[in-house]
Amino acid sequence: MNKKCFDIFPVLETERLILRQINSKDRQVIFEIYGDAKVAEYDWFSPIDREEKAITFIEHFNKEFEAQEEITFGIVRKEDGAFIGCCCLGDFDDDTSRSEIGYVLKRREWNKGYATESVKALVTFGFETMDLNRIEAFITPGNDASIAVLKKAGFIQEGIVRERDLIKGKLEDGVILAILKRDYLSNHIL
Repeated sequence: MNKKCFDIFPVLETERLILRQINSKDRQVIFEIYGDAKVAEYDWFSPIDREEKAITFIEHFNKEFEAQEEITFGIVRKEDGAFIGCCCLGDFDDDTSRSEIGYVLKRREWNKGYATESVKALVTFGFETMDLNRIEAFITPGNDASIAVLKKAGFIQEGIVRERDLIKGKLEDGVILAILKRDYLSNHIL
């Protein structure tokens, strides 16, 4: 895995989006996202109840980048500069060149293709810049919209990992989806 991307925070650009580092100016939107019970429904976090807690998330994102453990991007819409969500690559395994992907959007930005566009950008970055071999995701059963996003980005559903994650105090299964570099290369025109 190429660790040079941790030298300076990368900025990625898609047709409609810019993926960039999250900073303290983003705290209100981070609070809006991570404070929304519907957004948190299938995820590990419980909705936060104060904007100050958003700062803790931002500090965590930046510490993980400095420790080369995760790259969490803010998703910004080019059209109006609106900060609309977050996406990340993390849980890196150097031996197997593997990473896990994640993403979250403000609820009013759902069903507009932004999650798929962000995931595709991370997949391209992961394979072309970071030289990963495998990118995987674990989705809580019932989160069909998230599974659909990954499938649109070329991920293949591989199975169920039983009682993988602690979600709101309960062990939940994880639907595992993944894309390999060879899948990406065979389906992607460079």
